[in-house]
Amino acid sequence: MLLKSMDIEIPLREYGLSEKEIKVYLALLPLGTVNLQQVAKRLDFPRTTVYNTLNQLTEKGLVSRIVKKGVNHFTAVEPEKLSMKLEERKKLIESIIPNLNELKSQVKDMSSVEIYEGFKGVYTVLTDVFKERQQTYYFGGYAGALEILKHIPDHARMMRLEKKIPAKIVIAPMDTEMFHKKAYKKLTEMRFLDSMKSFPCMVLIYGNNVAMHTVEGELIGIIIRNKEVAVAMRMVFEMYWKQAKPAKI
Repeated sequence: MLLKSMDIEIPLREYGLSEKEIKVYLALLPLGTVNLQQVAKRLDFPRTTVYNTLNQLTEKGLVSRIVKKGVNHFTAVEPEKLSMKLEERKKLIESIIPNLNELKSQVKDMSSVEIYEGFKGVYTVLTDVFKERQQTYYFGGYAGALEILKHIPDHARMMRLEKKIPAKIVIAPMDTEMFHKKAYKKLTEMRFLDSMKSFPCMVLIYGNNVAMHTVEGELIGIIIRNKEVAVAMRMVFEMYWKQAKPAKI
């Protein structure tokens, strides 16, 4: 089935040919080997434009040129050449993919600090922690968080368990029904430290991010996206972890 001219031009445009190159190439295809004048009279372009476009198509390997009696003659190559050219480009690109990935890996993550206020703000902070399935580490005044945030900590905990995100936790000694559930114990390592009783916020470390929120006074939540800060806070966590005693629950 013959395609309309427009139906043919669209794929050629996606291939990378300009509008003029498409017009000249399609005009040349049914002519065989012809000179510039024979091509130009089938187009509305000036002869210089047709000539320059034929040169461009020659450089792209889609038109061949021969000289007969001192006059340039042009022939459109077999259409299969288009597909062959694509295969050549694909192989060329595939050969440099490892190099491109290496360059991309050298890009440093952009650092940022986000501040939120109120219950909704703290909820935003906690849900950000569990957007991705990354090991989390957190410490602080958990009892205060339960008191001031009502149901929010429970909701965040359930989100973590549903996504099967493991956590290591350092909090003040306490006990709740949730601590004894099998699903919770499977994904949670917990230690108790008395000094966490007076700790005025909760700190959560996940990937290259640190989130924290107050547990008394004005409710403020902060997310710091910075690898170095995350590493530093992980070191602080490990210090508390070594001081703390395993939770016997």
